[in-house]
Amino acid sequence: MSRILLFLVGMFCASMNSWATTNQELLKNLSSRIHELPNGRGTLIKSFTNHSQSYIYDQALAIIAFTKNNDQSQARELLKGLRSLQLTDGSLYFSYYLDGKSPYPEEGDKRFAGAISWVALSAVHYQNKFKSKEFLAFNFQILKYLESQMYSLKINGMKTRALSFAPVDVPSTAWNEKDVAALEHNLDAYAAFLHFTKLNNYSKWTVPIQDLKKFILAMWDEKESHFWSGASFKTGIINKSELYLDNQSWSLLALDEVTLKGLKPEVALELNCQNFHVKHEGIVGFMDSKPVRRPASSRFVWSEGTLGQVLAMSKVTKLKKAPQHCRGESSGDYITSIHKMKKADGGIAYSTTTPNRDFTTASSVAGTAWLYFAANDFNPFEVEEIN
Repeated sequence: MSRILLFLVGMFCASMNSWATTNQELLKNLSSRIHELPNGRGTLIKSFTNHSQSYIYDQALAIIAFTKNNDQSQARELLKGLRSLQLTDGSLYFSYYLDGKSPYPEEGDKRFAGAISWVALSAVHYQNKFKSKEFLAFNFQILKYLESQMYSLKINGMKTRALSFAPVDVPSTAWNEKDVAALEHNLDAYAAFLHFTKLNNYSKWTVPIQDLKKFILAMWDEKESHFWSGASFKTGIINKSELYLDNQSWSLLALDEVTLKGLKPEVALELNCQNFHVKHEGIVGFMDSKPVRRPASSRFVWSEGTLGQVLAMSKVTKLKKAPQHCRGESSGDYITSIHKMKKADGGIAYSTTTPNRDFTTASSVAGTAWLYFAANDFNPFEVEEIN
């Protein structure tokens, strides 16, 4: 390891020690959100303090956080909760009430592939950490379902397969989810399939993994040096009308270092710095998205997204052996800033104030878990010791 990299790691470790108390506070907040399902079926976690639902993505984040902290008991109960809700085809609804009932499919058949993929990834983390195959069959059925949702498409003359956003169109939206291959969802699935295969030596999913990676790299724009958000199954046309923070940060977190060396990850990070960097209500961080040709409709700090950017900056720092900054701010500066979003219950607000209805200032599992990951320089897209 070079002297520069040793220095960078040493500086990060010194900062991490100062956050040790906060780590326990964050985990305590996650624990306080847990609710038992009836009849010993496990537990669900309350995603936000301002309503009583458990989003399966948040459930997965909590499982990964407890697993990272070597808390098998709480991680296991959360996985039991999800297993008890699994549908016969292996899928899960996007969210559930804390008693295990769901607003879906009555309000639309919302089974979004990205969230389901995170559940699969969390089960791999658990199996690897605790050397337990208790949820192996559960996870196998999830991945089998996800593979069934992969369809062929052609992008710039190249044929591959990608994961569909959802199995059916959701009538309440202006677009057809079944027709969309979202980069973010394919990144989630790629990580889940890849690490399951590594851990279980299951070669039958080699082709889906190759297809997913092929699609992901097809979203990379060589000229612009950044990722686009997805493509249409019907036309193969890439969506170049919008930019998303996670398209850059999560791609860098999910892809291996050899692949990243063939790209320009530092330029992709800079795109986020130029387009999403926000100072709002005394917080410095990043917003989520914007149209390509006009400003965002509102500017606010998104805790989860900011912390994903922090981890991407850390990964590129190690890759390039040079510290990454954004508008003069370091990874540690953003972590310190997100601490200011702490709510009375000890959790982290999902965002600063915004009229965007997809965001809330309420204490959130996502903000809390991602701060725990970032404070420990832990990339949830990678499963420890099997990479």
